[in-house]
Amino acid sequence: MKKKKIFKIMMKGVSCLFIFLFFIFLFLCLFIFLLLLSGYTDCTDLGSGFSYYDDNKHILGKIDIPPTIISYDYDDDFIVAKQKPQEFNYAIYNKRDYIYPLGRDTVYYWLIIKESQQVIGALDYDSFQELKKKYKVPDKLLLE
Repeated sequence: MKKKKIFKIMMKGVSCLFIFLFFIFLFLCLFIFLLLLSGYTDCTDLGSGFSYYDDNKHILGKIDIPPTIISYDYDDDFIVAKQKPQEFNYAIYNKRDYIYPLGRDTVYYWLIIKESQQVIGALDYDSFQELKKKYKVPDKLLLE
């Protein structure tokens, strides 16, 4: 009879331990989920391997367009962007030399041709308009 009571007490303790461990497990899962969620970034897939990241205001792809993107638009064939460059480029943008012929205090324009993965910029407004005509970029792609 004593063995049965001891066994019941032990089983009650083991079940309490399992319940406690189950709640610890749930808490850890919730903590990890919230931790991952806090690293969430607002990203827009522009197609053909290009993405716009709102937190840093840049476009990343085969060739990146550094911050600060003021405006952008895209369709299946093209991405157009308007940029006001920062005072200097961070190390992340080391895939190419970014040349700003009118200085970094000027607004520049960029054209990405998705099919050929060609990134053209930094351009002044008139050069950008000429390239839009040359590549037949639709007028529906607007920059603010």
